[in-house]
Amino acid sequence: MKLLRKVNRLTQRELAEDLFVSYQLVSKWERGISEPSAEMMFTIIAKYNLSVDYFFATTTKSKVAVEKDCILDAFEQSMVDSVSQSPSFAKIAQIANISQVELEQHFATFDDLVYAFINRMDKNIVGVFEQEISKNKSLKKIFIYGLAPVLYEKHLVLNLVYTRPYINSIWVKFITNRYKRIILEKFEIRKTDSLTLEYFVATVTAMVAVWMSQENPESLQKFQRRIQRLEIFEINQWLDND
Repeated sequence: MKLLRKVNRLTQRELAEDLFVSYQLVSKWERGISEPSAEMMFTIIAKYNLSVDYFFATTTKSKVAVEKDCILDAFEQSMVDSVSQSPSFAKIAQIANISQVELEQHFATFDDLVYAFINRMDKNIVGVFEQEISKNKSLKKIFIYGLAPVLYEKHLVLNLVYTRPYINSIWVKFITNRYKRIILEKFEIRKTDSLTLEYFVATVTAMVAVWMSQENPESLQKFQRRIQRLEIFEINQWLDND
């Protein structure tokens, strides 16, 4: 049910109004506390043009995935108010509208939750990166025209990641190691060039960190020009006005 609601960009209350039920009932459906009646299932199938076996094909695995996504969404929301101290499981569970025991069934520790959140956030980013690499583009072009637009699109959540100390260092270490490994696998990097790769990744990572740490980051086009200046201008010209 939650997946259906998200695909249609509806809140629980809006879905409830569409189906003439209470939003509390929709919440129970999403948490697996109760299920729609057979009549309601067919009403939903007809209203949203779903396949006849939509509800009956739902597996336990997919339900677990939806529950985890709900918790990760709640974690993201909890970070908005938790600036310096990590949000408690109790707070995250409250936002997710589940018990803390249910949350801990999916994520036993805070680190488990953080790594799951980071992996989910990185999926789309790394997909674009690998797709651009397959086109045999240069690393500079991949970063400027492939990755930077994706990062800008996700700037709201990335701002949280880069400005919250309880997740920032884990994220930076994760992406640094991940993208170095991908570059080494996809490009023919000589051993003598390995230090150059270290400098490249460190420079790019630092620039993204500064960019995404801004509450209102500068435009994508301006950031792209900054990256281009690294190659075009000497270091004493970087601070010149555009």
